[in-house]
Amino acid sequence: IKYQHVNNQITVKMTFDEYLSLWSKHRVATIQKKKDISDKALLTYFSGSYRPVCSWVKREDRVIGGVMTVETAKIRTADESKKLFQFQKGDKHKKSSCDRIGDAKRGKKQTPEQIAKRTAARVATMARKKAERENNGAA
Repeated sequence: IKYQHVNNQITVKMTFDEYLSLWSKHRVATIQKKKDISDKALLTYFSGSYRPVCSWVKREDRVIGGVMTVETAKIRTADESKKLFQFQKGDKHKKSSCDRIGDAKRGKKQTPEQIAKRTAARVATMARKKAERENNGAA
């Protein structure tokens, strides 16, 4: 929760008891097993990609400066949380991100492989659109 609060300006509106209710019995039992093995096993569990983190239930709930409640929060692995919120098809970059990407690419020559790949993709797109127009015209 501290990560969400600091990096995404999230306001957390849940009591400690509500937070504890998010933890499944299975996950609590796993933590207990690791603790029984050794402190090192527990530390390893909490530092790996499968460590439990307090995340959002859905992507739509995650808003910079939003409010995390017991209804919108879920305990999941760090890996699941990362995959859920990675940039996906249809997402839009912020203006600052576009500027940063453009600055990184501007002035650099493309390799022949990059040019060939871009050209092949463009030719395939044009052929697909032409075929679609011909099929729509014939129908």
